[in-house]
Amino acid sequence: MADNSWNGYEYNCLFASEGDGQYADVARPAGADCIRDSRGVAIADFDRDGRLDIAINNNNAEPFIYRNAYEGAGEWLGFRLIGKKSNRDAIGASVTLTVNGKAMTRFVEAGSGYASQGQTTIHMGLGVDAQLERLEVRWPSGQHDTFEKAVLDREIRLGSLVTLVEGEPLSDSSPRPE
Repeated sequence: MADNSWNGYEYNCLFASEGDGQYADVARPAGADCIRDSRGVAIADFDRDGRLDIAINNNNAEPFIYRNAYEGAGEWLGFRLIGKKSNRDAIGASVTLTVNGKAMTRFVEAGSGYASQGQTTIHMGLGVDAQLERLEVRWPSGQHDTFEKAVLDREIRLGSLVTLVEGEPLSDSSPRPE
């Protein structure tokens, strides 16, 4: 195969939700439609501003990092999980957060795609006027930790990274990065 690509050079795609179960490719208007032999992608909040950024590895070319600078992103929360009975990195744990009557679930993963690895910190975009109602963590050990609205209102600040330790009470959310 020498210098030839197995896939060929193709424009990268970036899909955004249109809010009705449909998605649109916004790579070109976002400036993310490079034509490289891209092989891996990692999603993480590299600059710790609460917005997820994208790193793309390219075969035989420099990687690209796309910084998310969208100002209308709304509120967010991040969760860093630490296992006690479970594995320390909480790989396999799930976090379900109920906000404004809607539940969203995210998982701690050890790998998220070909030739890539995203952050193990869970990120949840909450939109505007977010009212936290319930937080449930299901750990790989089988342990369930549940926190209701009164505790969430007292212990969590929107726009922060919260550390959750298996089997321990909720406390000490980290402040929003400046």
